Amino acid sequence: MTRRDILLDFSDKVAFVARKHFDTTYRGRADWEAVSSEMQIPLIHCLQNLDSRYPPFVARHIPETVEWSVEDISALKSFTETYFQEYMTVDDWTLAGKYMNICYSDCIAKMWALSTFQMTPLLFSQISEYRQAGLLWPTICCKIAATALPADTPPCSSDIVRYMYSTTNRDQLKPTKRPKAQFRISKHQTWTADEDKKLLDLLNRFDDGHDIDWNFISKSIGHSKNACRYRRILLTRSTNSKSSRSSSADSQ
Repeated sequence: MTRRDILLDFSDKVAFVARKHFDTTYRGRADWEAVSSEMQIPLIHCLQNLDSRYPPFVARHIPETVEWSVEDISALKSFTETYFQEYMTVDDWTLAGKYMNICYSDCIAKMWALSTFQMTPLLFSQISEYRQAGLLWPTICCKIAATALPADTPPCSSDIVRYMYSTTNRDQLKPTKRPKAQFRISKHQTWTADEDKKLLDLLNRFDDGHDIDWNFISKSIGHSKNACRYRRILLTRSTNSKSSRSSSADSQ
């Protein structure tokens, strides 16, 4: 038996055990802690040897307009903090995507939104008042975005606000400087307006955002693949923010 055959055989074993622990009704992903325990190998090794091209391990695409559950956000945050340092490579994010059974680019976007949101004592008090008044999370999110968040804060989503509020201990809140992000997708790089336009033009060539040829885009523009991915997230958020403000102005 060749080394390739051995690896394929082991991959089949990982998939077999993972299917036993796959929750199709609630979480939509496998209990990888249980898989690791049953196979008696590190959890990361299980993910590295999983062939995610076949059901039920084909990654789900969750658009930014769809809310994540508090449990899913907590699971992603816990996984990235437990197994990786501040800097995560594309391979690391791929493993995070396998763990969540969610496209890794969606995981990056969610963690970026989480890391840029800071809960302050004043913000916590305002959210508490809105909750006591019976307002729903989407309404609360719109209100704090318009009145309480700093101007340079990216548009918030109601699932991020709900998660941060539900996991915050009010007694431990202190007025502090804005913390650094818990991870870095890439180094800060300066982009020109022409490069932004070229990036958007190249992205428009791909119908499915998860089949993007980042190698081609990176070589065409001259920035790293991670920098291009990160810039795409920022441009998308900027566009969504402008559209939201325009819609609000029209409604008034």
